Amino acid sequence: MKFKFSLQKVLEHRKVVEDLAQKAFQDVVTQYNEQVALLEKMINAKSTAHQSIGSLTSQGGTQGPALSQIHEFLKGQDIRIQRQRQNVEAAEKLVEEKREVLRQAALEYKIMEKMREKKFEDYKQDRQAREQKEMDEQNILRFKAVEES
Repeated sequence: MKFKFSLQKVLEHRKVVEDLAQKAFQDVVTQYNEQVALLEKMINAKSTAHQSIGSLTSQGGTQGPALSQIHEFLKGQDIRIQRQRQNVEAAEKLVEEKREVLRQAALEYKIMEKMREKKFEDYKQDRQAREQKEMDEQNILRFKAVEES
């Protein structure tokens, strides 16, 4: 008699749910990383603009229009950086939500897997007990056959 787990379909379904949750989690982590990279790129552009201001100021002369243009860029960049930080925070919240969904799906699958393992162990013990009983009966029959002859 072969072991058959009565909730095998449920176990398989929970594995599929866990795999889908894992994929969704990986997707939002990728989006989060892209948002963080964009924020870092904006901050680096701002830093480069500050360095440009420093070099233009040290050159002297009529650098007024270039300096005002960089100043306007810095004001706009501050606003873009602030908005991007909000985007990063929103992406981070989404990552945490997906992480929780994944954790729950993994937990549900693990519970079913443990139940399957326990049922399999019970099956093995029951099978061993039946085999031992059969061997005992055969030994008794052999012993009686030897006594009778």
